[in-house]
Amino acid sequence: MLKIVDSKQMKAIDSYSINTLKIPSLVLMERAAYAVARVICEDLDAMEMHSVASVAGEQRAEAWVKQARQHKCVTAGEQSAEIRVKQARRRKRVIAVCGSGNNGGDGLAVARILYTMGFDAGYMMAGNVEKATQETLCQLEIVRNLQLTEYTEVSDFAGADVLVDAVFGIGLMREVTGHFAGVLEAMDLCKTPVYAVDIPSGVSTDTGQVLGCGVHAVKTVTFGCNKLGLVLYPGAGYAGEVIVSDIGFPEISEEQAGINTFAYEKSDIYGYLPPRCAYSNKGSYGKVLVIAGSKNMGGAGYFCARAAYMTGCGLVRVLTVEENREMMLSKLPEAVLTTYDSEAPDWNGFAGALEWADSVVLGPGLTTQDYALRIVRYVWENCAVPLVMDADGLNLLAAHSYLWELRTKVPALVLTPHLGEMSRLTGLDIGAIAGQLRQVCRDFASSHGVVCALKDARTVISDGERTFINLSGNDGMATGGSGDVLSGIIGGFLASGMEPLKAASFGCFVHGCAGDAARNEKGAYGLLASDIIQYMSKVICDSE
Repeated sequence: MLKIVDSKQMKAIDSYSINTLKIPSLVLMERAAYAVARVICEDLDAMEMHSVASVAGEQRAEAWVKQARQHKCVTAGEQSAEIRVKQARRRKRVIAVCGSGNNGGDGLAVARILYTMGFDAGYMMAGNVEKATQETLCQLEIVRNLQLTEYTEVSDFAGADVLVDAVFGIGLMREVTGHFAGVLEAMDLCKTPVYAVDIPSGVSTDTGQVLGCGVHAVKTVTFGCNKLGLVLYPGAGYAGEVIVSDIGFPEISEEQAGINTFAYEKSDIYGYLPPRCAYSNKGSYGKVLVIAGSKNMGGAGYFCARAAYMTGCGLVRVLTVEENREMMLSKLPEAVLTTYDSEAPDWNGFAGALEWADSVVLGPGLTTQDYALRIVRYVWENCAVPLVMDADGLNLLAAHSYLWELRTKVPALVLTPHLGEMSRLTGLDIGAIAGQLRQVCRDFASSHGVVCALKDARTVISDGERTFINLSGNDGMATGGSGDVLSGIIGGFLASGMEPLKAASFGCFVHGCAGDAARNEKGAYGLLASDIIQYMSKVICDSE
């Protein structure tokens, strides 16, 4: 599981390591700079290796690289390849563009390390030297003693093979204007590959928003922990590939920072799946009640119910209007089916279904008609198991706020709004929500006593204390029925006995992983909700 920090938490880690544990700041700076330099060096050498391979043969070039890294002797032919790479390094120009803060000091050290590796490395001081930190002044003195080339014009960027973005670090809190804006825009426009130090300049560490202007990096090497601004959009789109490098922050420093935001990795899937036992039956793995679908909207209930089954739950009951009977029986005969007349719902049937269930999913395709409002009200007053609210259930809740007062028996409530639904629930503008995803999600969850899965390109899930950011999924999943699949997955995990935050966050991750697997084989165009369900089994089986 990944730890994700904001600027305050990262500064706390840094401060505790330096001021309490007495790890010298310059030691951390050197390790950070080496991590960045190593990535750049490997990438530039790899480009040359491909060139060498075309002349000397791919196997010979790869053998040289492996042996060179292990400091072993090489043959005459491989020595020739080594010479070619060294010569190529001298032809590769790298310019580190540096601010006056410690991020700039990192950049100066990157330039110096690449210079000692044989590259044509230089630097530009974009920040005011008179305001530079002591560490940055120290690094500046070293590069001047080594007589590295100092560049002063942004027009020089076009002649570089690589730019190192070390203008602003994680402490940037206000919009970039004036001289700095000109520098960042020049870096972005020159089309030279940019490697960002810790975070692309111009991107907010706390929100991922771009503060006036920003730099698009091909890779970002960040230190210690991943940052919110690197995983939330639009910052994630500026960061390119993110590499989290361990530069020596002790675990105790992270503990002092109070990290409370996390993300799952693929290696987590098997460890978090509900356990299976040889001596068991269909009642051992939970029962999900799906109250969904309306006339001409039966697919939502089907997607939700089938997805719940794919989590491994034992039984799924679909409670839907009579018009959906034939479709549901033909599409999902495994489900228990209970229908009702929308003109006169049988509340005894609803009572029996609620008593039967271990979890309930309410809302997909339900409509917002009067009878649907009565259903939502009845469920809120009588449900005594964990409840997932989605789609029209959320729209009815937003339109009839008195429903909050009727939640007397529900032990756990998971809401899964997209930005539009969240806007209706909170009264906030969609843009304001998008700009503060984590904060809005946490505040809403805390104030209403729920788990909120705020759906976006990066879904944020919180119970008001702990927060998860989902890093799986892709743009092909922006398709009808995808949200119904997600609510079914969460309902299935709740029925298995998962605690609500885990069911919601892990459910979002599995949902996204299934979408990624589908896209890898079928592509993003034409990806359907049914494909996400189909590939769930592949994701789960591959993790075993």
